Amino acid sequence: MAAGEPAAPLADNAELTEFFNGLKQEWDRVEDKYAVPTLAVAATLGMWSAGGVVSAIDRLPVVPGLMEVVGIGYSGWFAYKNLLFKPDRKAFFAKVRNIYEDIISG
Repeated sequence: MAAGEPAAPLADNAELTEFFNGLKQEWDRVEDKYAVPTLAVAATLGMWSAGGVVSAIDRLPVVPGLMEVVGIGYSGWFAYKNLLFKPDRKAFFAKVRNIYEDIISG
């Protein structure tokens, strides 16, 4: 940025206000306000500890290569079972759509 040029705005003020108003409305709809931060902290701690476990497993001599082979094998089996043939593929996508609709509908 050269001297004398105005700084680029980070966000339009109206958009920012609209975002925070929507956030406030969602927060007001929450019945158990203590559960939200508790779940956020629990999720953060869970992800941090899972990262530690994965890091510890990765340091073992043979396990990372073995896990990679298992992952490749499972990916191949999944593709063969669900994606390779048209009837299986249609059934798989129908199942995914049903699960998606169940989640979205509440």
